[in-house]
Amino acid sequence: MKPNLEKVKAYLGATTVNDDVEIASALASETAAQARRCRVPADDAGWPADLAEALCRRVAVNLANRALPLGLQSAISEVGVAQARVGGDDREVRRLEKPFRRRGGIG
Repeated sequence: MKPNLEKVKAYLGATTVNDDVEIASALASETAAQARRCRVPADDAGWPADLAEALCRRVAVNLANRALPLGLQSAISEVGVAQARVGGDDREVRRLEKPFRRRGGIG
């Protein structure tokens, strides 16, 4: 079944700091992004579990990256400061969506 707001909130867990408006916004944008990259069922009830999991994960990544507007995460140690670029494609999303990926010019 296609994830809705309640399913995504359950996936994110009780410790999420995002409100319903932020989660719904991320869900809408990631649903559109997934539909451009993958063949998704027209029927909301016909979604396979792996495609639904990928959508929930897309939303989680979207929300996590909102806290890092420059796309950089810093780590401080006694040696110095290291910065890592975050965002972009998520490996687990790619794996879950692979069987549904569109072939050709989209995405």
